[in-house]
Amino acid sequence: MFNWKDISMAGIIILAIAFYTCKKSTLQASINSPENRVSNFIKEDETAFSVVSENTYTEFYENSAVHWVTFDEAYKLCKKNPRPIMVDVYTTWCGPCKMMSAQTFNHPDIAKYINTNFYAVKFDAESKDSVKFDKYVFVSTDPTNPKAPHQFAASILDNQLAYPSIVFLNNQIQRLDVLKGFMPPKNFEPVINYYGSGDYQNSKWEDYQKTFISSIK
Repeated sequence: MFNWKDISMAGIIILAIAFYTCKKSTLQASINSPENRVSNFIKEDETAFSVVSENTYTEFYENSAVHWVTFDEAYKLCKKNPRPIMVDVYTTWCGPCKMMSAQTFNHPDIAKYINTNFYAVKFDAESKDSVKFDKYVFVSTDPTNPKAPHQFAASILDNQLAYPSIVFLNNQIQRLDVLKGFMPPKNFEPVINYYGSGDYQNSKWEDYQKTFISSIK
């Protein structure tokens, strides 16, 4: 004889497992399938494509201790020599973004670690330039509006646009984490070591924090 209470409980457990699986897969989702996570139109393009987004971070790039590259360049470099990718999503009017660039990214210890262990990308979330990723081309949501968000920023941040947002991707171009807001060098150091060393694969962040020894005085 069926016990409907047992069946209901089993159904709840199955739904809970499904929810947890979906939540985890979304958190660590690959941006290789951006159409699943961005509401804006994304155009497929199989033609030759040249990224012209260097001007989107010239203001920050010229005097930066970090070796910034475009996302297209980071993607190609990662395919040849796998390494995690760090993306700084910013806007030109954002005060905390400028603080992050001047104080954190320009700290010698932070810059050295990023240059050695990551491909670093600085992306203007309101850029009007196109961005090529795999077979997809991301463009501005509204080229006539200077404050309109870019499709690439909307996709990589799941439309939760806050600046600065630091996105960490593994060497398979899968998103690991998104950190929002300004972080001083002392606070940012364990984060980049956690993802840059690959320790995130074996240690929980809470445990890693307790044992991390900073080199910043």
